[in-house]
Amino acid sequence: MPRAAALLAAALILAAAPVGAQPRPVVDAEARAARLQGLAERAYALNMADDHAAAEPALREVVQGWRALGWGETQATQATVLLWAWSLIELGRFDEAESELVDIVDSSSTGDTERASAWGLLAKTWSRSGRFIDAEQAAAQALHHARETFGDAHAETATAWHNLGTARGEVGRNSDAAAALRHAVALREQLFGPTGEPTLISIYNLAAHLHARGDMGQAEPLLRQVLAHAEPGSESHIYALHHLGFTLARMGRHAEAEPWLRQAVDVRAALPDRHMHAVSLAALADAMNGQGRHEDADAAYDRAIDLLREPYQPGFAMTLSGILLGRAETRQAMGRTAAAENDYRQAVDIARANVAPGHPRLTLRQLGLAAFLNDQRRPGEALALLRPARDALLARTRNLGAEARTEVEPFRSLFRETVQAAWAATQPDGAAIR
Repeated sequence: MPRAAALLAAALILAAAPVGAQPRPVVDAEARAARLQGLAERAYALNMADDHAAAEPALREVVQGWRALGWGETQATQATVLLWAWSLIELGRFDEAESELVDIVDSSSTGDTERASAWGLLAKTWSRSGRFIDAEQAAAQALHHARETFGDAHAETATAWHNLGTARGEVGRNSDAAAALRHAVALREQLFGPTGEPTLISIYNLAAHLHARGDMGQAEPLLRQVLAHAEPGSESHIYALHHLGFTLARMGRHAEAEPWLRQAVDVRAALPDRHMHAVSLAALADAMNGQGRHEDADAAYDRAIDLLREPYQPGFAMTLSGILLGRAETRQAMGRTAAAENDYRQAVDIARANVAPGHPRLTLRQLGLAAFLNDQRRPGEALALLRPARDALLARTRNLGAEARTEVEPFRSLFRETVQAAWAATQPDGAAIR
């Protein structure tokens, strides 16, 4: 959630802006407005504490109540809708969030700040649901409105540059993505200094992008730079702890990665964010697997899965799916075949229920299950899984630009190799797919 919109929502809620903006209501309506005011204050606090399961119904009641009183087009109501949409996104209820946000960007009464924030949240909604091209376009709109509303040298504009960089990375426009993220870093250096917390967060985000596109050697020094200057316990420090360990593990330096990841796990265990605690546990498990310590890794995966399942939140479904995939690979390495297959299938089923066909995360899980089935000499089942997955992948990547196609080619090559292995196993003469 853009900080300007969150602060505006808080100010308007606390000031009871809708009441002052309307003719004096009748006594019953006045009492209802007062009750909604108190509920709005509590809902805002829950949202800011990331307790979205509790915040969402409260925010819904406030918005619906204010609309019933005729205040639907007021600035306070629109700002509260943004908070409500934020909670809906975090809970994985993307269609509901999209509906509310589209209404805001389309309304002629929407203020400039709210419109910029709504576009930013639409980008997040469409990114989370796998609509990456739409997300990039929304992020570009968010930047346009942020520059018009706040100017080029403003913190909200820097945030919009960062979000555009992230969105461009998701569609494979990596050169443009890195340029946007570096612009965000440079702008925040001007605003907050080279070691200010917002600047360090932008440096971290640039490092995370470089990691995601495979440039581990560029990501590592940036993450160490963040850790050298960040205040212990700050957001940038905690994220960089985790990501440095994650990056080292991806570079094959598993023993070096483990202490960093253990620090991240210990720090996050003391925080209320169960989701990120689980993510760090899964990364630690990966580092253990890299050292051949599969029993230890399996135990770490168990802890991560328990954190995500009790209590379960739909917004964390894809994280749970990814961790199940990691545990499946671990159990396969341990020779626990039945348990591994169960985890592979759960990972695929959860992904199918939460993202569109052809989404990279779903396809990756399908590839994992298909490779497992190949290893178990069940190529017919692998092919039955892969044929529709292949069609969805091709449809999804058909309209990508040249740079994006280059980025997904290794992924598509892995897909072809998996399909070929399954096909060859079903052919007496080992015929190739034509």
